[in-house]
Amino acid sequence: MDPMRRIVLATIASVMSAGLASAVPITLSLDSVTAVGGAFPTLQTYDPALPLTGPGNIDFGLGTGTITLEDYSITLNIQNDPLVDDALLEISGWTQTITSIDGSGNIISTGGGSVTCTNLGGLGGLVCGSTPPTVAGWPPPSGATPSSVVIDTLAQTITVTDTSADATAGTITQLYSYTIVPEPGTALLVGAGLVGLGVAARRRA
Repeated sequence: MDPMRRIVLATIASVMSAGLASAVPITLSLDSVTAVGGAFPTLQTYDPALPLTGPGNIDFGLGTGTITLEDYSITLNIQNDPLVDDALLEISGWTQTITSIDGSGNIISTGGGSVTCTNLGGLGGLVCGSTPPTVAGWPPPSGATPSSVVIDTLAQTITVTDTSADATAGTITQLYSYTIVPEPGTALLVGAGLVGLGVAARRRA
């Protein structure tokens, strides 16, 4: 192998290994929230509408990272009286600081941000009375069936499953997706390496 080709390949390899060994920037998106079962089926209306997005970073080697979402609100309409909205949740500064990701993709994190609950009527007082003022960490509080948060690095999704302790809300599943944002410096180095390979190939020809 000629020296030019060896240098170019070494450059690409070092760039790629550096990327794998450190936190990579991502764009996070909350795509859907679904609820199954429960004593009080609830209609949730998001403002802004889903998907919600935000920046973040994940170190897949260390299993750590920080992800965020834009500020948003949720209007809860518990279907015992479809004509009455029960509560308004306003979430600001939503953050999850990932502390570990195990070999099966299970995530543990601490939450950050504030939650304000406004009683709109109906069962709003009950909702606001049981709503914590801060964003909960992952996994969320679990009931009879353990809650879980799992990252699928091939599909680039994060699935949060929470089963209410008293089954009033049933099983709630939040589906997040993420995309890895290429860093300009890394892209330029890899591009330069590929150009170098092309030049070396032409010289040999």
